[in-house]
Amino acid sequence: MTPYPGGQVSGQLTLGDLALPSAPNPLFASTSADLALDSALWGQPVVFDNHFQVHADELTEVPLPENGGVTDDGKTITMHLRPDLRWSDNQPIQAADFRFWWRLNQDPQTGAILRSGYDQIDSIETPDTLTVVLHMKRPFGPYLFYLPLAAPEHAWGHLRPIDLQNIVSIYQAPQVTSGPYQVERFEPGKRYVLTPNHAYHSTLFHGPYLAGITYQVYSSAQTLAQAVRQGTVTIAQGYQEPDLPLLRGLPGQVQQVSVPTASYAHLDLNLDHPLLQDLRVRQALQAAIDVCGLLHDVLKDSACQRRVNQVEPSPSLYYDAALPSAKYDSALARRLLAQAGWKTNRTGILEKNSQPFMLRLVTTSQDPVRLAVAQALERDLRAIGIQLTITTYDLNSFFGLSTRGGVLATGKFDLALFTYFNGPEPDEAYSVFHSSQVPGEQQPGGSNYGRVRDAQLDQALEQGRSLVAFSARREAYQRFLTRLNAQVYMLPLYCELNLLTVDAHLHNVFPDANPSLNTWNISDWWLSS
Repeated sequence: MTPYPGGQVSGQLTLGDLALPSAPNPLFASTSADLALDSALWGQPVVFDNHFQVHADELTEVPLPENGGVTDDGKTITMHLRPDLRWSDNQPIQAADFRFWWRLNQDPQTGAILRSGYDQIDSIETPDTLTVVLHMKRPFGPYLFYLPLAAPEHAWGHLRPIDLQNIVSIYQAPQVTSGPYQVERFEPGKRYVLTPNHAYHSTLFHGPYLAGITYQVYSSAQTLAQAVRQGTVTIAQGYQEPDLPLLRGLPGQVQQVSVPTASYAHLDLNLDHPLLQDLRVRQALQAAIDVCGLLHDVLKDSACQRRVNQVEPSPSLYYDAALPSAKYDSALARRLLAQAGWKTNRTGILEKNSQPFMLRLVTTSQDPVRLAVAQALERDLRAIGIQLTITTYDLNSFFGLSTRGGVLATGKFDLALFTYFNGPEPDEAYSVFHSSQVPGEQQPGGSNYGRVRDAQLDQALEQGRSLVAFSARREAYQRFLTRLNAQVYMLPLYCELNLLTVDAHLHNVFPDANPSLNTWNISDWWLSS
């Protein structure tokens, strides 16, 4: 972190993006752009940095079992507020504001985007203006990710929860906020203009240092890159890998920044398919794929640095460095398939009981890089006698709910190629791999698209969710990772990149392993002349 040399705020920053925030309010935020602006407008009890380490923001310390912030075997969590917290209208932020936010979050009339997790809080007590006591329904491992934020009860308390989404000064351009910057002007579909919130204080951050921020939306990566070349954009995000050619030959003062994300592009295996229920077949698929060759040929990663071998890739604190990466071994793949009863026919395709070995791979459309990856997988599998057909779908069709015929949710695939982006909390894996999360009538929003049903995985995920001590949670999740890899329920391939352009005069930008959180420390950004 480079200390700010000046005394007064200075410098006008333009942040360019391909999407404009639609609801920069933590109750309603649902997009990467919403979350990016949230970091500027709202303080949080705790904040996770770009290495997924947790720090106090509005609290005096992170509540942990080790410091007495978590007691009663995890059922009581105490948050101690900084005494100097104030809203942007200079009113004090008090304990009651955190309880007010939680009540709004849990009220169905509010329409909050994320209620799950916060529903593990049974009640909130505020013994004084600086103390918030959470009484949990049960010990809840991910509690740090679900500490309630504050909402300005003095400004919103007279309103009906059902009306909040219809008020521009709350939903689209909130006027009473708690972060380092505040909304001065909102131009729908174009930009947000922010000014410093001089009432802001934080345990971790020291700004704001900028005199103004403009969050500007651009219609395409081409127009965004052109604005960067013209010097009208200070920092830009939202680029995808196919946009890399647009970023060649940038002006000397502009840096292209490329950061590996905590993500895993992977193949989901549909375990309801009888073919894929044989472990030897799954192991053969794994051995047949030349991941490093794919990275070299398609992603131009000659050193194979972007390979991932687990669903908790670095910088996750739950990453297991001891897990081995599968080796490319087409001969082993053929032996495993022979053991499983597959023989090569006259056309070079494997068959068993007169049935050819054919698989259907689905992925998203309008992504030339992902299609090239799918075609590389097709070549690798064809080399051992497996015929692969590739079908692409738009995002809504691909990820849609089972009630809407979504391809993944309804299981209309054998292999599915897509990417999960992780945050700091490993409990995200529960919705992806727990047997209760298989999509269907009882669970239309479940994300266990691979139809994984494994009692050992379930037990480890449940323990990770119910334990609050970090060491105990880490042990549970590493058992989960070991079992997942041993059973080859999915095939992790590589991580995606977080791509930005940053003017050299802008300091303290530390892009996040989750691209939605690049502005996590925007309070401490500053511009040199």
